[in-house]
Amino acid sequence: MMKQYESATLKKGLSILEALRQSEPMKLTDIMRLLGLNKSTTFRLLYTLEVAGYVKKEEHLYSLTEKVGGGTTASANPRLDWIAVPPLNQLSQEVGETLYIGILNGINVVTTQVVEGTHSMRIHSKVGDYAYVHLSAFGKVILAHLDEGKRETVLNNITLQKNTKNTFADLHLLREHLKVIRQQGYAIDDEETEIGLRCIAAPIFHKGEAIAAVALSGPSARLTKKKDRALSKKLLACSVQISSLLDK
Repeated sequence: MMKQYESATLKKGLSILEALRQSEPMKLTDIMRLLGLNKSTTFRLLYTLEVAGYVKKEEHLYSLTEKVGGGTTASANPRLDWIAVPPLNQLSQEVGETLYIGILNGINVVTTQVVEGTHSMRIHSKVGDYAYVHLSAFGKVILAHLDEGKRETVLNNITLQKNTKNTFADLHLLREHLKVIRQQGYAIDDEETEIGLRCIAAPIFHKGEAIAAVALSGPSARLTKKKDRALSKKLLACSVQISSLLDK
């Protein structure tokens, strides 16, 4: 019963985001009439989306924020950014860390969605940020789950820039590392992008193809190796949920 309720709430929240995407800023009553929702439900959903940073309210008018509507990089799937909002927000509230969606763009991974964590000391990023694919858990987990031909095309075109002492700078070692990631299903950035920063990522699939990744990051002092197993399980559950919603 609870899952049915959560699914119904998710669909209503997504319908609000979709309505705002296709329209000028709208009043609460306009959204109510358009979607056939009562006032309390509409207000509660809008409030949740506003707190999460996906909807803003100005002079009684609701519209999308840049997190959802103003990104500079198109998603690998137009529905991904909408569908990912509730799962990302739920997990971010649960673990307190910043959550991201990223896609592969050539030899780079690009951030297309961000949900800020609740800790006062947290990692700050924005939609449109990008980095070489080998530097992040984001990029490595997508790369590991590509078919061999696509993966080799990327590997043969990247320059293994070394950001920190932990960055993979040897192509053979990187290939072996990707095999491990493929087997375990998730990737970890252990201060490879920046000293003091750790990140865990899991792939997002659409029709059996890895099209993106979901990741969480935080300071290495808080996101310790002891937490990797528990957090990776939560992140994999989140990625499965998003993938399942995409395939519906």
